Amino acid sequence: MKTNAQELQQLIESADDAINRKDFDELMKFYSDDATLVVMPGKEVSGKDSIRRSFVSISEYFNHSLVVTQEKMAVIEAGDTALVLANTRLKADNKTDSPFSVNRNATYVFKKWNDDWRCVIDNSYGTELICSPSPPTLHLICGKMASGKSTLAGRLASEPNTVLISEDEWLSRLYPGEITTLTDYVRFTARLRDVMGIHVETLLRAGNSVVLDFPANTLDSRQWMSDIYRNAGVVHCLHYLDVSDEECKTRLSRRNEDGSHRFNTSEAESNTIASDFVAPSSDEGFHVIRYDGH
Repeated sequence: MKTNAQELQQLIESADDAINRKDFDELMKFYSDDATLVVMPGKEVSGKDSIRRSFVSISEYFNHSLVVTQEKMAVIEAGDTALVLANTRLKADNKTDSPFSVNRNATYVFKKWNDDWRCVIDNSYGTELICSPSPPTLHLICGKMASGKSTLAGRLASEPNTVLISEDEWLSRLYPGEITTLTDYVRFTARLRDVMGIHVETLLRAGNSVVLDFPANTLDSRQWMSDIYRNAGVVHCLHYLDVSDEECKTRLSRRNEDGSHRFNTSEAESNTIASDFVAPSSDEGFHVIRYDGH
């Protein structure tokens, strides 16, 4: 008869196999409905839907070549709860920019329901979360106009050692009253980006994380952003707000009426901007976290 330790070890190995095969539907059977996954230091997601999306993004980030194995495991039990300490090895030979290989001392927490173990906390970083500060990260935000980019940027910037750089803030202060048309915006934002890239690189190299609240909505804009984090030698995260056109138009109309935004944008201008929007794809090599909207 298998002991609980053996059962948990086999369960984790099955979960690793599902990750390696990219069978994320099968992987979700490993988690409780309210489980929490540590995606990276300072970033956690809860619930099976969010966890599944995170694993899809992680797989894309590693160019679908990530292989996870466990070297050693120890299990500590208390009633229907178990703490698993594991030496976890992650390897990706075909990562876009360079091969990847790392060993982590992971911690997993399991609960038992009706004789079945389910993971409630998946923390592959283990005590690394408190032993070292979070690495400097460049946060990028993709989403159509009025999808909630600046709101999300504010939340991300609330983390320690994180600087928020807002395109709207800089444009309104550098060129007050001069941006009245879409043509004006294109001209002035091009000037701003010429100097902002080097400024952001400097902040990242100094150990700060940066939330770049510039729309990462086209291939050209994302290429400019990818040059920044590559030149600075830091990790990045592309936050994609997938909000419907109808909801964005409703929010845009509301903010134009209440004057809550620095710039008013007409529906015609909004449609022109929306026509240039390109959703991020795995071919671009970004680590994407997707947020569902209405």
